[in-house]
Amino acid sequence: MKIVFKPANRQLAQRLETEHFILEPLGVMSAIRLMLPWRHDPEILMGVLTSPVPLTALQWIRRAPIPNNVDRFAFAIVPKSTGVPVGMHAVRLLAERRARNTVAVANRDWWGAGVVLEVRARLMTHFFTHAEIDRFIGSCQARNSASVFNYRRLGYDHVGTRLAARRNPVTGTPIDVLDFEMTKARWLASPLSDGSNAP
Repeated sequence: MKIVFKPANRQLAQRLETEHFILEPLGVMSAIRLMLPWRHDPEILMGVLTSPVPLTALQWIRRAPIPNNVDRFAFAIVPKSTGVPVGMHAVRLLAERRARNTVAVANRDWWGAGVVLEVRARLMTHFFTHAEIDRFIGSCQARNSASVFNYRRLGYDHVGTRLAARRNPVTGTPIDVLDFEMTKARWLASPLSDGSNAP
């Protein structure tokens, strides 16, 4: 968790809507309350933090994408049909006018339901419109077919493959990582950017 002493950017950290979801901006404490139970979830541990074992509360807080609403933002993903958060999507502003995506859908009932596509599309339009960024970047393990599909479906370019960039912390097996990016001009020209065309 990164601590900064600047006022929160309320324009970026605002409540957003998609057809099926409310995106509720999180502060430090609300993010911890939402995400802390996930520190025992093996899929999230390996997918987001590459940890093979559950983390203590302090370890999770240090490593998880906790927002400061200055250059790190997180939004609870809340289905309109239930009103109960099923995951979160984070956006981190980087140097060179870039931003990075991180997402975790903890509720297995919503896997394969297009959550990431719908939510990420809304957040990309919001940040490209209101933040001083020119591109979104993202990466995933090459074997993570769901993440690869999401990047491809949204129109991201595959810009590189990092062979053996990581190692499985249990087996030591090399893990290849794929890098993707989307430019502001391409996204805002895409029919997916205005939310009227579902990915």
